[in-house]
Formats: sequence, C-alpha cells, structure tokens
Amino acid sequence: MEKKDYLTCLKSTGAQSEKCRMFSKKYLECRMERNLMAKQDMSELGFSNADVVATPPEKDKLESPASDSKEEK
Repeated sequence: MEKKDYLTCLKSTGAQSEKCRMFSKKYLECRMERNLMAKQDMSELGFSNADVVATPPEKDKLESPASDSKEEK
C-alpha cells in the first residue's frame, strides 16, 4: 500500500518528490520492516526527527502539499 501511495503522490505532483516526503518515508520504513532493504537510521536517508509520518486520512489529500508550496511563494 505504501508503494502505491507514494507512486500516486509522485504522479499527482508531477514527480516532485519533495512534496511526497511523508509517503517516501513510510514506504522506506515499510521496506525495512519487511527486510526488503537494510535497516538504516532515517537520518541517514535524509529524514530528520521533524519529518513525522502521519497516515493521510484520504487519498484526495495528496494535493495538499501543493497548496503548501503556493503559500511559500
């Protein structure tokens, strides 16, 4: 499920991975839990303690990171 969510996010944001960080982190954690990749500290993979993974309540919330970038401009 995490992989599908991450790929859906990438497609909806035009492959702007920074907007899909929460999905990326969740996907990598899932892979480590299932021994599909070596376990590493998330900080070694570019995530900080501030990068909290929250499960999004709805799939249509994928576009919410795009609204954040509009506020930054």
